[in-house]
Amino acid sequence: MRGAWLAVFALSACATALPQPQATGLMPDSGGLQPAGTNLRIDFSRAEAGAVETVSRILGARPVATVDQAECGAGPVRAVRWQSGLTLNFQDGDFAGWVVDEPGLVVAGGYRVGMAAPDLALHQTSLGHEFEAGGVFGLIDQAGEVAALWSGTTCFFR
Repeated sequence: MRGAWLAVFALSACATALPQPQATGLMPDSGGLQPAGTNLRIDFSRAEAGAVETVSRILGARPVATVDQAECGAGPVRAVRWQSGLTLNFQDGDFAGWVVDEPGLVVAGGYRVGMAAPDLALHQTSLGHEFEAGGVFGLIDQAGEVAALWSGTTCFFR
């Protein structure tokens, strides 16, 4: 009988538990993307078609936009964006960088869009206040929160 009560109590605890945040399965870092639960990587320099297909499979969605940006400081960039706020940047057909500008994805170092500015040195640029930590860069908005994170090649005009 005691086992039955424990089972009922355990089930009722599950019913009232708060929902857990869902992991996206990817962690952007200074060398590309680390899929969760594997030693495999999607490193910078990977071919565009393979990178887009793999990220789409992991995120469970196709990109929502692809934009060719001909006038970037680093040269032409093709930006492929997903609804999650992840954008992959490609140059000459190869994965060259990423940008995250929506809450949800956690990047290397534990940074995410919407969090309070980390306790790191901030540098004033034409974009605003920026930080760098281990090859991951971030932009702080006027409210003191992280507005964007990136690594590798971008098409920001400074």
